[in-house]
Amino acid sequence: MPMRRQLDRWLLGATLVTACFGVVMVASASAPLAREYYRVGESEFAVRQAVAVLLGGFGLLAATFVPLDRLLSRRLALALLALVWLALGIALLQPRIAGTHRWLQLPIGSIQPSALAKVALPLALAAWLGGRPREERRPETVWRVGLALASVTVVLVLVAPDLGSAVLVLAGAGAILFVAGMPWRNVVALGGVALLLVAVAVVATPYRMERVRAYFGTTSYQVHQSLIALGGGGVLGRGPGQSVQKLFYLPQPHSDFIFAIVGEELGLVGALAVLTLLGVIAARGFLAARRAVTPAHAFLACGLATTLAVQTLLNASVCLNLLPAKGLPLPLVSAGGSDVMMTMVAVGLLLNVAKEGM
Repeated sequence: MPMRRQLDRWLLGATLVTACFGVVMVASASAPLAREYYRVGESEFAVRQAVAVLLGGFGLLAATFVPLDRLLSRRLALALLALVWLALGIALLQPRIAGTHRWLQLPIGSIQPSALAKVALPLALAAWLGGRPREERRPETVWRVGLALASVTVVLVLVAPDLGSAVLVLAGAGAILFVAGMPWRNVVALGGVALLLVAVAVVATPYRMERVRAYFGTTSYQVHQSLIALGGGGVLGRGPGQSVQKLFYLPQPHSDFIFAIVGEELGLVGALAVLTLLGVIAARGFLAARRAVTPAHAFLACGLATTLAVQTLLNASVCLNLLPAKGLPLPLVSAGGSDVMMTMVAVGLLLNVAKEGM
């Protein structure tokens, strides 16, 4: 009989260290921007990040100890996904913020529904594919419904428009459908449709096409400054708080390109340490999936771990000019309340799966 209530200390420890490190790096990277551009206190973004980590910590605790089988009931999981669809739809009807409909404005603040989708869709797919013996349903119906759940979510995120989050949502969903045993012809079809959607989204948007041209031609300004930051840091870095590129050279130094500031201030050693911590989180998530006591638990852990791993790789790859520029936060490190909180909720669910399988 598996042991219960034993938390994965490696997963929990790596998460807490990374989240706290993120607060410190946001404080360093955002201070000049907050003071000179936004005309607020130098610690404004750091305080917001700390609040997000604190709230995310409560979410992590709740997700760790909630009865997982109840959460993975088909009715509840599908209802949560439907609420996320509703939030994405309402956001599309609200005024644009920075030219997009990525934010849902609420009386107490704003949230990014796409961050919720990165958790809600894996929950729904895990509940649908693993919540009831598959022989009770026609296999064709199982896969069609799973594909429909993923497709609706991806399209709603894509029209925000938020191509980066759409790719992450699709990656998590694809991992679940693959490990659940979806026929290869459907896997190939899903991959083909995904590539087509990404291609259309890029071609139909001038600024995305410009990023692709810059990648294959002259490096874009943002990525060029990111490479300068990483190169300037060397092996050991300039020192904490000593970044030059954050002084209005590198756009979004506290969010999309915070990895470059880590490399500049803490050098190759610091950059590798951050990637190692995030790698530990993803690896322990996959280990939880492998040791899961039910298929639904395994599907959920696999989807969440895949999303975290892909998000980390995409962010670091953009900063290193390995991929065209795309605005995606580095999990738990970049400034961003919704993404930080939902990442910690995702880790809580991974801890929940892990403790049941130990």
